[in-house]
Amino acid sequence: MAAQAPMTAESADDYFILDIEAHIMPQDYRKHVSYFPDMACLDYAHVMARKTKWTNPVTGEEGGHPGMDWSADNLIAGMDEGGVDMASILRESFMDATKNSAPFSTNYHIIEAMEKYPDRFTGQSNVGPHMKRGIDNAIWELEYLHTQMGFKCTKVYSPEDGYLNDPKMFPFYAKCEELQIPVCFHTGFTIRIGMTKYCQPILLDDVCSAFPDLKVVAYHFGFPNQQELYMLAYKHPNLHIGMSSVLGLIQWGPVKLRHFIGEIFSFGVGDKLIWGTDWPGTGHRQMVQAILDLNMPEELSREWGYPPITREDKAAMFGGTAAKLLGIDPEASKLAHKRK
Repeated sequence: MAAQAPMTAESADDYFILDIEAHIMPQDYRKHVSYFPDMACLDYAHVMARKTKWTNPVTGEEGGHPGMDWSADNLIAGMDEGGVDMASILRESFMDATKNSAPFSTNYHIIEAMEKYPDRFTGQSNVGPHMKRGIDNAIWELEYLHTQMGFKCTKVYSPEDGYLNDPKMFPFYAKCEELQIPVCFHTGFTIRIGMTKYCQPILLDDVCSAFPDLKVVAYHFGFPNQQELYMLAYKHPNLHIGMSSVLGLIQWGPVKLRHFIGEIFSFGVGDKLIWGTDWPGTGHRQMVQAILDLNMPEELSREWGYPPITREDKAAMFGGTAAKLLGIDPEASKLAHKRK
């Protein structure tokens, strides 16, 4: 095993940091769908997240879990603690958990949060389930949110809907390509009731091939099929790798984290990494510190062929690459004290 390298002296103030995926789900709204039996899947998912992502498995120390009220105010508190400048925020759908009755939160929750914190939040629409509600209806809401309300990217959560490469989805992707709206996909696995088979990374091969000018972000490293995603990013110039959620699983093991990131850089796609939390699944302070402490010991470079991780690499994954995709000025969007 490679020797532990010393932690760096870097801080969050050294970087523009943008969380590519953070969810708003206020508790006072979720209570309205709490009586559905499958809502238990949400409680179980966050028990597991608290156990595996918020708690150090060696020491048992918990890292500041926000409780069960996932509001804009609590999100800002977590961002402030971690030194995070901005977040791309979105509603949570999971319509399958309520028998397609109602989502866990709405796009209007996002509009309200953007109005309250205009310098900290940018909107990520979620107009799914796309096929179940009708593609034309999803496209109408997409256009409204992006042309009238200033949303910057959109999310496709296919486990509640069907295969992400289903041809019925192609008109939606065509509209996103036309309007230059980046599409962020849930990829890899889901621990809720939706089907994991609908969101496997390999399905993006069809989407990226059919829409080469569509800006694509695949969330969660594509885990546990991350190598499949890395090679797709190698193949498709328009495909980026989101770090949200799974970064929480590997933060406690610095060597494991170096292998994850080192492999991506050895494939030549390190510049496509995009940092994020999937809040409230993981927290900001821990996820920021994991990247601040990230380095590549000479032993790992020599034995595994991993290139060094530079400050420029960290700046890109922390927010530089996402800012380009979303059309955000990183310098102007930094917290005030960072611009001094």
